[in-house]
Amino acid sequence: MDVEFYLVAPPGAEAAQFLPLLKDAFAAAPVAALLLPREGHSDNGYKSFAKAVIPVAQDAGVAVLIEGDPGLVRVLGADGLHVAGDVAAVKAAITALKPQFIVGAAGIASRHDAMIKGELGPDYVFFGPSHGPRDPEQREMARWWAEVMTVPAVLSDTAATAESASSDGCEFISLGESLWSAPEGAGARLKAIAGALKVAA
Repeated sequence: MDVEFYLVAPPGAEAAQFLPLLKDAFAAAPVAALLLPREGHSDNGYKSFAKAVIPVAQDAGVAVLIEGDPGLVRVLGADGLHVAGDVAAVKAAITALKPQFIVGAAGIASRHDAMIKGELGPDYVFFGPSHGPRDPEQREMARWWAEVMTVPAVLSDTAATAESASSDGCEFISLGESLWSAPEGAGARLKAIAGALKVAA
């Protein structure tokens, strides 16, 4: 199965600075999804940021996931909710939003936690931090999940380069910090990673 790209916006990003980077990435390689982290924003700041970014991403055929209350998905016109909370939070989001919207389960603490959340029927299970250092234990869990489970896995590779990026058998690879801070530009970095992973243009 071909791997797909799942991008994560920088925490606290401002639309004016972020949108040019995002458009550059969208022009470089196909992107399946974009997560807009809630961290670093005030309530109103997050809503403003999301309202500016969501239509741009959707116009490019990219599904946009937000964080927060399930009701925000409809308010902001997003495609779904990324849930880093406990099992109860994942269950509440699935009850409120599926099948019309996407629900992803994150904040995976163990294989058991992944299995319990996965049994609820999310659209994906997200392994690793959305930003910050890579987590080798999460990568190993993602590899295990991809081998034995049917719910798609998203493997976070926050430090990905063309030389180091690997999906480890997961359906999606999540890219963020190393993309937006790349000296050669987000588009050039994503294009190089796409080439290395043989992602079709």
